[in-house]
Amino acid sequence: MFSGIYTPIVTPFNEREEIDYCKMKHNLDRWSETNLDGIVVLGSNGEFVYLTMPEKLELVEFVINNFTADKKIIVGTGCESTRETIELNYIVADLGADAVLVLPPSYFKGSMNDDVLYRHYVDIAEECPVPVMIYNMPKNTGINLPSSLVAKLSQHPNIVGIKDTSGNITQLAELVRDTEDGFSVFAGNAGYLLPALAVGAKGATLALANILPNECCEVVSLFREGKIASAGELQQKLLEPNNLVTAKLGVPALKAALDMLGYQGGIPRRPLRPLSDDDRETVKNALIRFGVLK
Repeated sequence: MFSGIYTPIVTPFNEREEIDYCKMKHNLDRWSETNLDGIVVLGSNGEFVYLTMPEKLELVEFVINNFTADKKIIVGTGCESTRETIELNYIVADLGADAVLVLPPSYFKGSMNDDVLYRHYVDIAEECPVPVMIYNMPKNTGINLPSSLVAKLSQHPNIVGIKDTSGNITQLAELVRDTEDGFSVFAGNAGYLLPALAVGAKGATLALANILPNECCEVVSLFREGKIASAGELQQKLLEPNNLVTAKLGVPALKAALDMLGYQGGIPRRPLRPLSDDDRETVKNALIRFGVLK
């Protein structure tokens, strides 16, 4: 079972928009010393949609070879075709991935009914050498995987969990209620981490954990210890920085925050743009208010 806090790590780029592996190694070394249970490479915050296939494979291999063996590595492998997703799963499994995270195909979203998506995920799971986690991200894909479909998919022995970023706590509770025992329901945003845990989520995959890994893990620890009031206070405190590096300013803000906190975020790849000076100041002030920056 997968549980705890994972972070979808950023992909640092240099001024030529090439992957900066020195910066990546620096970040991996720092994340390895945190309380994170694992990381996700080729997630949304890793700008995977802007990477070529050779870059993806080179990056996955580098991360697996340079990250601590004590923590798990999940690789995002969702492609538009079932065939390409299966091929990529074989490769990353051979490289040493612990699991794969699979977005639903969305280009022909009008054809992606429950039956098509069910067959897509089952076909993938049947041929995947490592466990499969579903990635529900309706804001970006335009497809919301209903709890009824996920519950059916959870009956497959190689489909072991879901990262749900819908932000719908009722849907998340339904996922916990209706899926098989041992199926890991993960929240996909730190904004509702504690509510997700309260309805039975096993953990979360959080952009915010790139920059505040131990603080995100602390919410889980406090919840498990029954210290709900303290967990609630920390949850409230996380809201401002989380909003800035997700919904409001996104990946450029997350990378800027990494730079401010001693990590190495690098620049985003175009068409994303680095933060404006005003937005950078906004992020800086939020981190100061949080207490992690002077």
